[in-house]
Amino acid sequence: MKKIPYGQADYKNIKENDFYYMDKTRFIEKLEALNERFLIFLRPRRFGKSLFISMLHYYYDRHYKDDLKTLYGDTYIGKHPTKDANRYLIMRFNFSAIDINDVENDFRYYLKLTLESFVQKYKLKIVRENDNPISMFKTIFDYLTKNNLQLMILIDEYDNFANKLLLREKTEYLGLVSEKAASFKQFFTILKTATDMENSPLKRMFITGVTPMTMFDVTSGFNIGSNISLYPELNDMVGFKEDELDEILSYYKINIDKDILKEWYNHYNFSEDTEQKVYNTDMILYFINKYQISNKLPKEMIDINVRSDYSKLRNIIYTNRKLNGNFETLQTLIAGDSVSISNLVQDFSALKLELDKNFKSLLFYLGLVTIKDRDLDLNLKIPNETVKRIDIDFLRDTLALENIFQLNTYKLEEHLKKFALEGSLEVFRYMAHLIKENTSIRDYLYKEQSVKSIYIAYLSLTPYYIVKSELELNKGFADILIKPFNPYVKYVGLLEFKYIKRSDKADKETIEKLKTEATEQLNRYQDDPLVTTYTKDGVKLKKVILLFHGWEILACESL
Repeated sequence: MKKIPYGQADYKNIKENDFYYMDKTRFIEKLEALNERFLIFLRPRRFGKSLFISMLHYYYDRHYKDDLKTLYGDTYIGKHPTKDANRYLIMRFNFSAIDINDVENDFRYYLKLTLESFVQKYKLKIVRENDNPISMFKTIFDYLTKNNLQLMILIDEYDNFANKLLLREKTEYLGLVSEKAASFKQFFTILKTATDMENSPLKRMFITGVTPMTMFDVTSGFNIGSNISLYPELNDMVGFKEDELDEILSYYKINIDKDILKEWYNHYNFSEDTEQKVYNTDMILYFINKYQISNKLPKEMIDINVRSDYSKLRNIIYTNRKLNGNFETLQTLIAGDSVSISNLVQDFSALKLELDKNFKSLLFYLGLVTIKDRDLDLNLKIPNETVKRIDIDFLRDTLALENIFQLNTYKLEEHLKKFALEGSLEVFRYMAHLIKENTSIRDYLYKEQSVKSIYIAYLSLTPYYIVKSELELNKGFADILIKPFNPYVKYVGLLEFKYIKRSDKADKETIEKLKTEATEQLNRYQDDPLVTTYTKDGVKLKKVILLFHGWEILACESL
């Protein structure tokens, strides 16, 4: 049985050392069929971009001409080779290697080593005039032009260290992308010149990254190549589609309910012109790797590596030191609703993230939302349980760090256990008490979704349940379904929220009307097969009405 390629990003190593490889080589043919030669491809982190760029490297590099059959013989492209196979000198960069603590010097040093390695690899007769890597870059281009040599440049994670710099200090980032003397700026200026030049040795270029921000800022408008990230025919160029998941599960003889994997790892859609959904590559390989060890679901369904540093969002949900509309967007998403945008923005500055359209587009490129559907506008939603919990972590951390909402985690966990084993409503009353006592939270509780997002964020701390919101149940949408994710849980929960604005009068008639409405909804939801699946197995159902008047709870009742 082949080894699981979890954490593997070198194509040659995978093929030579008997790792499983999901064949994506058919996309070589698709990329060559495009009218564009200089391509930029964006996807969230840990989606398989580095392995894809490695696969391109060994296919196009003339240095590996004798290895073509060995490396690609059993793949689609090995059986349908293109005329460009092993045609180019390959100059490959990976900008995740740059140290941001001394970014200018380290970037120059990295360029110098990469260019020297390039010259040595192809035995080019180039005499280096000085230690300036930008000067050396130009010299190499001149040499290739004079000797009629064809070049392909591959850049992996082009925005990796720039994003880290942006997180740490905006002024440092601004210097990196805008100062003419900055080597990073000069590097892309040379590439821009090469893409425009007649008889340029640069014939192809493929760049991967996460967002378009750095490219926009460093090139003053994203004009160095074609952004192919939203092309429908390339939706599954990285990631696993449904039949590919079936293939790898069958190979490793894993027989589980696929709905579990869909719930945690699926539903990414990168083009509104296709309904195809893809699974995150890293998440699936992590799951298979863990499952193989114990032959059961891993206790932790989320790979710690996927919980990457999303705290970078912290800098963009503030205006004048106050939480802005971007924070409201996160609340809306966590509450289970979608957010809308006229169109995804494909070129925007990292310095303009306070704009609603830019922030929502950033969430999309980071993989924190995905395409749901389109009516007049494009609707975006959280793709899966893994991403929802990452978003929730961020929301909770923000509330805690800003002293907006504080709670005793141990006490909350104890109340959650009592609900799981006894059906106690104390956890919901405890949350309501904290919402009332934490007066700073009141500015952010102006609608039902705001209250609901707080409940979802903290109820999701439990490992016993998966908390689902706005789930379609029996021709309606339940506010919250607390769905068991532990065989020892004795209760499943249905929560219906009702909300009266603080400025409106909460009279007896209004309260009774809302309670009656909630009762009718809960009674309808309880008959949905998703709920009865649990009750038929002996799990008891708790139907709970939560009625708020602003930040104050008026009712917490079980039917």
